[in-house]
Amino acid sequence: MLGLGVAASGLSTSSAQDLQAAVSSPTVVTTVTPDVKQPSAFQRDASTISRSSFRAALTTPSEADGLAPSTLAQAAEVAAEPGEVDPQAAKARTALLKAENAAADKRSEKLEKKRAAAKKKAEAAKRALGKSTMPVKHYSIAARFGDVGAWARYHTGFDFSAPVGTTIYAPTAGVVEHAGSGGEAGGWAGNYVVLKHADGTQTLYAHMSSISVKAGERVTGSTKLGHVGMTGRSFGPHLHFEVYPAGTTPGDVYKATNPQPWLNKLGLKP
Repeated sequence: MLGLGVAASGLSTSSAQDLQAAVSSPTVVTTVTPDVKQPSAFQRDASTISRSSFRAALTTPSEADGLAPSTLAQAAEVAAEPGEVDPQAAKARTALLKAENAAADKRSEKLEKKRAAAKKKAEAAKRALGKSTMPVKHYSIAARFGDVGAWARYHTGFDFSAPVGTTIYAPTAGVVEHAGSGGEAGGWAGNYVVLKHADGTQTLYAHMSSISVKAGERVTGSTKLGHVGMTGRSFGPHLHFEVYPAGTTPGDVYKATNPQPWLNKLGLKP
């Protein structure tokens, strides 16, 4: 019994050693390409692997090149100390900020002045125009632009019917180009006034019983021009009102345009 146990033990030991030898000594098959030198499977060239002296230089910076952790820590501590701030640099920065603030204040003040000037100019222009007003305040429309009747084959303006002596007003600012009879429209308009406005448009007021302005006079909106009448060719007391585009001659009736859009721009709706 003892002999068999020893034999079995010896067999087991021998088998284990053979198995270990087989695992730890693998067969290496090497294919050699012609004319190419192949390194030994166990040869290590320190210059061709990452764990070289170059990598060591990165992981252990030299004190001489200023990259050492201790050097960086010391620099951070010095920068953090208030007493180390350059007084001249601080003074220069304060002066720069002061100058920038002064320049910003100056720009703001200049812009505010420009806004105030623009507002003042707009208000002056508005005052110069005056209040927009219908040519006659109490009226009825007897005829509109383009109407046909016994008085015309093609009506060239608006007829504001009103009693003789009713005040006629300038709808908006302008310069008196004509005031009286005669001229281009004298044959039919009787006593009439022509105003020239800022955009070159001219307006004509015909059949007036009296005129209150003179040629060359500047008027604003709501200025009294005269009174309703029936001078010239008129079939009753009314104001015949016409609008002429820039570049046309007032009195050349077939150059007149519809007064409605022009009045509407002034906020007036007859």
